[in-house]
Amino acid sequence: MSRTQIPVRVFTNPSFAEVAEAISSAASKGRAMVILGSCEVRVRGKTNAQLGSGERIVILKEDGSVLVHQVWGNKPVYHEPPGALVYATADAKSVTLFAERRLVDEIMEVVFSTVYMLAELRFKDEPTSEFAGIEATMREAVVYLPEIVERGLSVISQDFSIKSGFVDLLALDNRERLVAIGFKSKSAKTADVNQLIAYVSRLRALSQKRKVRGILVAPGINKSARKLLNDSGLEFKRVDPERCVKLVEELKPMLERVQKIVS
Repeated sequence: MSRTQIPVRVFTNPSFAEVAEAISSAASKGRAMVILGSCEVRVRGKTNAQLGSGERIVILKEDGSVLVHQVWGNKPVYHEPPGALVYATADAKSVTLFAERRLVDEIMEVVFSTVYMLAELRFKDEPTSEFAGIEATMREAVVYLPEIVERGLSVISQDFSIKSGFVDLLALDNRERLVAIGFKSKSAKTADVNQLIAYVSRLRALSQKRKVRGILVAPGINKSARKLLNDSGLEFKRVDPERCVKLVEELKPMLERVQKIVS
């Protein structure tokens, strides 16, 4: 085993036990990982699939997504989207990476017979988006006026930190259920739904005594994203970003004046 300086820790020709420990540790700490080795893949759930043994590149990302790449092409041959529960076990002949999505009852198993190299990544990557400001304004509007999303909502936290990322807004509904709310300034896609699934899954694990809902707020949603949302038991609320911008422009100065008077 050899190591480079942080932010990358590299294992060359590691033992199966070392690989299992490194995968489980990286997943629990929310770190990314790249594994090079000979493996086979099995997927069990609504559909079953299998890929025979071959030398491949396996990528575990901080959000719980797992991608299996062959040495050609730009698309993974198998993948699990964000929110998968990732762990690993080892025996004398192999190490198995598990990526489990309990909301949709699916599990992917990547069984390595050989691992040539494993790299644990502790990268910092905070990309900005031209839409980030609009989404922040949408969130701010709902903080001021929660009934934009639903009557009876009470906002309790913004950018609530969990292992799989940050929940835009965390609220309680009128039945005291936790509500995770995600905002998108453009029409929502399956990746946005998968992100919300990851957040709701984590919150349900953290708050087993309280029911958890998930609401995706956007001006629209495509057909495949809507189906995934419905299949996962989550909800969609259509909200116009321009309306939110105007609302914040109207309410923010007034609320700031009130705050000055109160303080």
